[in-house]
Amino acid sequence: MTINIGKSDKSKSPIGSNQKIREALELSLDRNGISQVVFDGLATPGNQWVPPTNANYVKSVPVPKRDVAKAKQLLKEAGNPNPVVNLVTPTTTDARNIAQVVQAMAKEAGIDVRIQATEFATSLNMADKGDFEAYILAWSGRPDPDGNLYSFHGCNQPLNYSGLCNPALDEILNDSRLTTDLAQRRVAWEKAAKIVNAERPIIYMLHRKWLWAYSPKVAGFKEYPDGLIRFVGMKNS
Repeated sequence: MTINIGKSDKSKSPIGSNQKIREALELSLDRNGISQVVFDGLATPGNQWVPPTNANYVKSVPVPKRDVAKAKQLLKEAGNPNPVVNLVTPTTTDARNIAQVVQAMAKEAGIDVRIQATEFATSLNMADKGDFEAYILAWSGRPDPDGNLYSFHGCNQPLNYSGLCNPALDEILNDSRLTTDLAQRRVAWEKAAKIVNAERPIIYMLHRKWLWAYSPKVAGFKEYPDGLIRFVGMKNS
């Protein structure tokens, strides 16, 4: 769930302008519950750009447990116990179902999530223009964490729909690209995770498990880390 915190004037919304409201929304969510209801358990709860099962997951920034009481306290501290959040979601089944579960969970903390279901291509255009407060979006993922991180959180990057521009984070992201030493890169990603977790331009929720079904007559099928199917080399035997 991407939050508009600097993309346009809509970043002046309660959730866009107040970090405590963003944190409260996250704490209102039960990721395991979303996985069970929407994906029949076939999604891994997560709070970063790679799942907790990934070797590059930052363990010092764990998935937060649902805490409605703390969420309410944060809203009280923010001076807005019942904020309204306008949530744009593509009309795809998974996205709409996630939005509806988020809406129900957030309501228990006092957050009024109002869903705006929008055709997918139109929703992407809205995201690019910053014409949203919060936006449900999935990403196919890349094997190297940089492919899931840099374009979404670097200043003025093409997939940075939140509008986040943090010079310290930019320096960290650029440093992570200057070496092939995995240990050094993991140090950079840990620093990045702490900044992103504090700012919450994106509230990561789930990592879907890829499911494949194909005829035994098909030969040459290969699984790729991004989940996308390549037909090159496949044939009907």
